[in-house]
Amino acid sequence: MLTIFGFHTDDKLYTKHANILACSAKKFDINVHFHQVFKDDWQKIIAFKPKFIAQMRRELTGKILFVDADAIILKDIRPFFEAIEEDIAVHYINDTRLISSTIFINDTPNAHLLMDEWERRQLQQPEVWDQIVLQELVDEWVESKKVTLNKLPPNYTFIYDTSRRTYGDSVEPIIEQLQASRDKRWIDKYQGRNTFHQWLMRIPFLLKSTRKIVGRHNVVNARAESLGINIRLAIDDLI
Repeated sequence: MLTIFGFHTDDKLYTKHANILACSAKKFDINVHFHQVFKDDWQKIIAFKPKFIAQMRRELTGKILFVDADAIILKDIRPFFEAIEEDIAVHYINDTRLISSTIFINDTPNAHLLMDEWERRQLQQPEVWDQIVLQELVDEWVESKKVTLNKLPPNYTFIYDTSRRTYGDSVEPIIEQLQASRDKRWIDKYQGRNTFHQWLMRIPFLLKSTRKIVGRHNVVNARAESLGINIRLAIDDLI
């Protein structure tokens, strides 16, 4: 049986996103295993993502799927992932660059070893993006036949505002990444402004950056509403 797992920080934005993801999974009777971490702790822990995923692979049984907290599941994914026999499944954009926002990890000895090695290598080079470390490791182990790889189609790592430009209209999102990091840049800018400019930033029609954030929220809210999920994002979640 497939289990979706992940983590999110304790701020309002990511907590709402994680709740939307959990609700979307439950719509299709998919097991969900999510952890909340304090934002300050998450920033201090070296190699947090590989450590967390490796730990969950050790603790959970059966086939597991890591999904970034700011995603939504739009269709029943169980038949697809439960049929995968390879050790690991990830998407490579244009068949070249691994994307770690959706990672399927089978309950096989080699998959366990792969996650342990990802954690170990990340701790050795904490300054390198964990996604790059994982791709180097997966490519190396696939070439040496230590693991088997299933390259996921883009439907399962669909980035709401860029995948359409990459793949065209023929690709229908199934797991859609909603990119809460777009809001993070807005938050950093907002926190650096004085009170007057903060007030201006809360008025969407005045600033392009705020209109983009509101546009993202509208996409998230529309996806949630399409599944009957009564959780809505708003500017107030950021300040």
